[in-house]
Amino acid sequence: MKYTKIFILSFLIGSCLSACERNKEDFSGIYCINIQNMEMNIIQNGNNITFTMQSQILVDGTGTVNGDTLRLHAFTQEAEDFISLLTFSKDRKSFSGPFQIRDATDKITLEGILLGTKGECIKYDIVSKGIPKFITKDFTQLSKIERISKFRSGFGHSFTDGSESCRNMKHYYNPYLTYRINDNVEIYSPVTGTILSVVNDGHGASIGLKNKQIQIRPDDQKAFVIVIFHCDPVSSSIITGKKVQEGELLGYARMYYDDLKQYVTSFDIAVWVTTPLGPRLVPYFDTLKDEVFNSYISRGALTRQDFTITKESRDADPLTCDGESFVTNGTINNWVDLN
Repeated sequence: MKYTKIFILSFLIGSCLSACERNKEDFSGIYCINIQNMEMNIIQNGNNITFTMQSQILVDGTGTVNGDTLRLHAFTQEAEDFISLLTFSKDRKSFSGPFQIRDATDKITLEGILLGTKGECIKYDIVSKGIPKFITKDFTQLSKIERISKFRSGFGHSFTDGSESCRNMKHYYNPYLTYRINDNVEIYSPVTGTILSVVNDGHGASIGLKNKQIQIRPDDQKAFVIVIFHCDPVSSSIITGKKVQEGELLGYARMYYDDLKQYVTSFDIAVWVTTPLGPRLVPYFDTLKDEVFNSYISRGALTRQDFTITKESRDADPLTCDGESFVTNGTINNWVDLN
């Protein structure tokens, strides 16, 4: 009996030491996450966490440790709440967990799954190497599109990478009215790659279960992420981690934003690249292979530069913003009209 008690006591002490040692392991480090290939820097001090993300959206956040999980909180630039509960692997080299962004009325404006792997993200130096042309398939059926907004336009809302301010650094595609009200504008994967995230997105007043933001990392340019906004997925198989092929149908453009079928005019696309200086947005048209851009030439475009307002031109014709909302739209034409 004496030896049995000693064995049980030794077993319990050993188990406790193992668990305690694991819980003492530091979560601190840089993690590459599945949202725009951004890096999250976590610093642990006891059971408390501070973290930063390479994003102009979030300010520095805080959190607490509970076993293998971290509870994180931060505010966005718009004073919305970012919350996330991340569960780590035992070796602390990866994590996964849900996140939400809620506005002042506690309404969810964005939600999805956050995945991270310890270590820096793959980077590409666009300053020394230029922007590679790697997209082999357009992401929509161009014959249904009437006009496209320019990179750095004053349409929509401010969307930047933090290196610039008060301008829209993505492209809106406006379908012809006939296709818009029938909700049959196709969205394809422009590359062969992996879906990094599928996020519940907003389009006006309502989110809706079918309104998704889809982020895809190309197999041959892993520092880049293509983000397609406002997509109704074609099936439940369009999920985080899915391998997709160039030209594969992902879904249809979400052209209304509530149950009353109040229609919007456009859906949009952005291209992020992780650089040595941080994440940067680049024009979608600069990443198209020539054979893809030729379809735009057949619709009246002359050069890729038709779809971009240069930084110098935008700075000389500045916009005015109230938060993300444009107060003034500048004097430069925001659109390229297709023939």
